[in-house]
Amino acid sequence: MMKKIDIALAQLICEDGKAENNLARLDHVVDEYGQSHDLILFPETFIAGFPPPEVCRTLAEPLDGPIVKHLERKAREADTSIVVGLYEKEGENIYNTTVLVGPAGLLLSYRKVHLFPGEEKAVKAGNCFRSCNWQGTKVGLLICYDIEYPETARAVASMGTELLLVTDGNWEGPVHRVAVQARAQENQMFVALTNRLGQLEDEDITFCGESVIVDPYGRIIAEAGREEEVLSASLDLSLIQESKQQYDYLKERRVPLNIPSKEIEKGVWEIKI
Repeated sequence: MMKKIDIALAQLICEDGKAENNLARLDHVVDEYGQSHDLILFPETFIAGFPPPEVCRTLAEPLDGPIVKHLERKAREADTSIVVGLYEKEGENIYNTTVLVGPAGLLLSYRKVHLFPGEEKAVKAGNCFRSCNWQGTKVGLLICYDIEYPETARAVASMGTELLLVTDGNWEGPVHRVAVQARAQENQMFVALTNRLGQLEDEDITFCGESVIVDPYGRIIAEAGREEEVLSASLDLSLIQESKQQYDYLKERRVPLNIPSKEIEKGVWEIKI
């Protein structure tokens, strides 16, 4: 039986440091697209944007705080799931976190593992990868710079993930477009990435948009340009098993042991598998 998932990618301008305004924009999209889509994916830290470190700390909340409660209420009202980035506070630590919230509440949270240079001034790096069952589908989360490392998506894929959701805040043009195609193809899973738009306040940075959905063959099945839009697509999950009929990368891989390389003769190094 063919299973399909209807998802929407909300490629929007984010107002840095203005959580109420950004939440209002999120609400509008959820109200319009929620009933007709199983899941809506927003950009990295969309709730607060990328304000200065001291502002990040004031806007950060625990995952049982008002922002997540608000998201839970909107998901129930629209009968959909919401994936969005925010700043999480746990004790004295602040994290760049993405949450998956459904009508039943918070389902999954992920703290960004690979911090972009300079980001460590505002947040602490996460230390694990996560996946969960969502409506009968295994989904995982990554954030922005994470996708540039093959090991991150492979770690999430190794847990059986079928759909990888990436919240993004990228201004480097095609870098992430190429990366998500590779991550989808080499792990034989769907990857959806939503990037933000707009100018970073007081800096010469313009976020490039170009949100994208890629199938398990690495083919782009939906893509956005550099303007605000909500990109919609229906994912045929049967493509995952179809892509593994002749080869299954995760099952057939032969990987190095987690040990240092060894010099086996002068100038020749080796890592055993």
